[in-house]
Amino acid sequence: MSLDSAVHLATPRLTRDVGLALGGAAIAIIGALCGIGGGLFAVPLLHYVFKLPLRRSVATSLALVMTTGIAATAAEALHPGDALRWPVIGALVLGALFGAQAGFAVGKRLPDVVLKALFVVALGAAGARLWLAAPGAIAPLSGAGALALGEALAVVALGFCAGVVAPILGIGGGLVAVPGLLLLMPELGALGARAASLAMTVPNAARSLHLYAREGAVEPRPALAFAAGALVGGAIGVQLVHLDGAARVGQLMLGGILLTTAARFAVDVLRRLRAALRRRP
Repeated sequence: MSLDSAVHLATPRLTRDVGLALGGAAIAIIGALCGIGGGLFAVPLLHYVFKLPLRRSVATSLALVMTTGIAATAAEALHPGDALRWPVIGALVLGALFGAQAGFAVGKRLPDVVLKALFVVALGAAGARLWLAAPGAIAPLSGAGALALGEALAVVALGFCAGVVAPILGIGGGLVAVPGLLLLMPELGALGARAASLAMTVPNAARSLHLYAREGAVEPRPALAFAAGALVGGAIGVQLVHLDGAARVGQLMLGGILLTTAARFAVDVLRRLRAALRRRP
């Protein structure tokens, strides 16, 4: 093969990798602002723009989710306004690791149309909540001591629920963890809930990614490109969220993107249902 031919064949892949890295950085910035790993954006991007099958999109997106959590948590720990509360994070992680195993078993049995329907419900509900909710409070943590037994059990249960949805939807579980923490422990404030959620996504997404990788469902090259962008975007997002007014902007951006993506998946689900009805005798 000539050099020109090799360059011609490599160019589309390089263009795709650059696009994935830039997309990964943008998704990680939004994810770090809002306390989610970004899989809700990554899966539609991989599926609709880069044409990966839905299950492979879910599996591959977990590389971005994990890397966003790593970059954001490291940047948070180094920030002067560090909002990490490790006892809360530990309880979340404990529940999430068990939940991820259960969610992976459930996800293997769900057809694509059901997965898309779940995305419609999850994204639509979360987007509406973000648009209608009052601006998130940027409150200081009330303390970083040990959790009471009741609090610890409630946070472990919340982590389990977040873990279940992670492998099914290709997310880190922040969609469940952030509102759940604000409900269970309002003293954390928006910054504390966001920081705990992002820290939880690291082992949660890593566990789900490992389960998918064992069955060969992860696309290595897109996963690496996504992760490279997320390393940069996650750190940038943490710096931005500590600026005045940034949390509210991230909240509205996230709500709009979630609602748009939910609508896109809803169109696919309706098309599949219509096609199924037409095939009936």
